[in-house]
Amino acid sequence: MGKMKIALVADANSVHISRWFNWLEEQGHIVKIFSLGDTPNSHFFGPEPPLDRTLITNFGSKIRKTTKRLQNLIDDFEPDLVHGYFLTNHGFYASRIENYPTIVQVMGSDLLLHSENSWLLSWIFKNSIKKSYYVISPPLLIDKLKQMGIKEKSIFPNLIGIDTDIFKPLDKQDVVVFSRGFEEVYNPSTVAEAIIKISKKEPKIKFYLAGEGTLRKEIESRLVDTNVEFTGQLSEKELSKIMGISKIVISPSFSDSIPLTAFEAMSCGSVLIASDIPANRQWENSGHPILFFNPNNSDELARHILESYDNDEIMHKALNLGPEIVKKNWEREIISNKIVEIYRKIKNDF
Repeated sequence: MGKMKIALVADANSVHISRWFNWLEEQGHIVKIFSLGDTPNSHFFGPEPPLDRTLITNFGSKIRKTTKRLQNLIDDFEPDLVHGYFLTNHGFYASRIENYPTIVQVMGSDLLLHSENSWLLSWIFKNSIKKSYYVISPPLLIDKLKQMGIKEKSIFPNLIGIDTDIFKPLDKQDVVVFSRGFEEVYNPSTVAEAIIKISKKEPKIKFYLAGEGTLRKEIESRLVDTNVEFTGQLSEKELSKIMGISKIVISPSFSDSIPLTAFEAMSCGSVLIASDIPANRQWENSGHPILFFNPNNSDELARHILESYDNDEIMHKALNLGPEIVKKNWEREIISNKIVEIYRKIKNDF
C-alpha cells in the first residue's frame, strides 16, 4: 500500500500519542511529532500562547508567530498529511497549516471540559474542525458535534485500540490498580478516601496508583500508612504487567469520552469499578462485569472493592469474558488500520 510521511501535532508526553507514534513507526511509516512542549522526542514550536480572553485584544500576533514556526517545521518535513490532537491547543494550530491535508482528533476534555465552559474555546474548537478535512471523534461525542453544526460527513467515529498481546491476564493477586493520574478530573481524592477505609478492614489488598499530576504529593501524604505503591508514569508494557495481575481496576473520573482504562481492564480479565458517567455506562451491556459508583461517594467505591476482590464468581466472569470481548471489538490492529485508511483517503483526495 506504500508508506506515508505523517506529521503528528500533539503533546509528545501523552500516552495516547506515544503509543500511536510507535505503532505507525512499526508499520514502516515516517512519523514526526510537533509539540508546544519542548521534549526530547518532538519538534518544538511553542511556547503556547494562552488561548483565553487575551485573544480578544491580541488575536493575531502571538498566534501567527506560533503558527508560522509550526508551518516552517512542517514545510521542512513535507508530510503527506497533518494529524492534530486536542482541538483547543495542538489541533487548533494543526488546522491552520497550509498546503497539506489536515485531520483533527477530538478528545473528551476538548468538548466536555473546555469548549462547553468557554465561548472562546468553543469558537476555537469549531473553527479547528471547519478548517480540517475530517474530525476523528469518539462515538459518545458525535451527537454533541452535530448539535454544534458539524456535518456528519466530516466526522469519522473511532476509538483507541488495545494491544491484546501485552494487555492480558496474568496470575491474579489481591491487587487494585488506578492508572488515570493525579488531576482533579480523574478523581484521585475519592480513591484515596476509599483506600483509607479499605486498609482498616483488609490491609492485605495492594493498591498501585500510576501516573503523574498536580495532586500526586497531596495524595501521597494522605496514604502514608496504607498498602499503596505510587509507580509514576509507566510505559505501556510496565502498566500491562500490573494490570495483568490485578483483580480490580478502578476508573473514577468525573468526565471522560474514551476511557482507555476500561478496555485495558477488560483485556486483562480484571473487574472494572467505574464512575457512573455516560463514558463508562456505554460499556455496561458488553457482558464484562462492571460495577458503577457515584464518583463523589468513597464509601460506595470501597464497598464495591471489598465485595469483589475475593468473589470467585465475578472474577471468573471477568477472566472468561473480558479478553475475548476486547480482542473482537477493540484490538489495536483493527482500530489503527481504520485510521490509516482515512489517512490514505485524505492523501488521495488532496
